[in-house]
Amino acid sequence: MPSIRIVVTDIQMPGSMDGLRLARYIRDAYPPIALIVSSGAVRPEQGALPNDAVFVSKPVDHRELLRVIEDPLSAA
Repeated sequence: MPSIRIVVTDIQMPGSMDGLRLARYIRDAYPPIALIVSSGAVRPEQGALPNDAVFVSKPVDHRELLRVIEDPLSAA
């Protein structure tokens, strides 16, 4: 079974959990997973993301997203 190594989420999601809460849950429960949080409408406040999470604003430049994804995976 493959393991999850990276999660990309939007801040605004339907339901009771937003992307910031999801990122904090993943960091607490699964510390090795790399986190990328994105939004075109909301910019997280200082300290809202886990320390090693990366914020990417929308519209996303696909080259930038690939660079952000490759960095934490190459360190794993």
